[in-house]
Amino acid sequence: MTSAAPTSLPPPPGPRTVTGVVLAGGQGIRMGGVDKGLQSFQGAPLALHALWRLRMQHGDWMADCMINANRNLAAYEGFGVPVWPDELGGYAGPLAGMLTALMHCETPYLLTVPCDTPRLPLDLAQRLCQALTEQQADLAMAAAPEADGRVRTQPVFCLLGAHLLESLSAFLQEGGRKIDAWTARHRCAVVSFDRPDDDPLAFTNINTRGELHALQQATASP
Repeated sequence: MTSAAPTSLPPPPGPRTVTGVVLAGGQGIRMGGVDKGLQSFQGAPLALHALWRLRMQHGDWMADCMINANRNLAAYEGFGVPVWPDELGGYAGPLAGMLTALMHCETPYLLTVPCDTPRLPLDLAQRLCQALTEQQADLAMAAAPEADGRVRTQPVFCLLGAHLLESLSAFLQEGGRKIDAWTARHRCAVVSFDRPDDDPLAFTNINTRGELHALQQATASP
């Protein structure tokens, strides 16, 4: 967490003050260039699983959802939520999707999740909102154990105050692309999802067909 003081903070998150966005605008390079969000997992597209999980969030935080995608827009529109392509061209990465979502966000807060984590926590919004409020932060992000056992931040799982739109726009216009470099400019609360009752596969992201198959098998196992 940075030591920068929060500025112009919106009111703390409350019921129906959060819009969720599934970030599905990547190129899927490590999966052969396919649209990763549309790959099947347990009989449904990966991005649809992420959308379902956002809609199932514990508590009454979520007001609405949207999808950020740059290809196959009609397929994503079939999920029944607004679909917005990047405002920046050239596949500028997750921050470009966050910027687009902030531009279309009609609530004080935005919760971002990637399209390739179909087991994301159902208490994600609750725990990030609580941490952001308690620490009077501008944003909150998840952290989780990785394969080596170390807990690391998962910056694409991020709760953003809508007041950060101008800051993010300026960062991208300067040529910035790394999430950590931008979030370091603001007060950030980090929430570790490493409790005994947390799903160890909740933040498993899928980049290759092999990883997709492995998570399919792990999810199907009793």
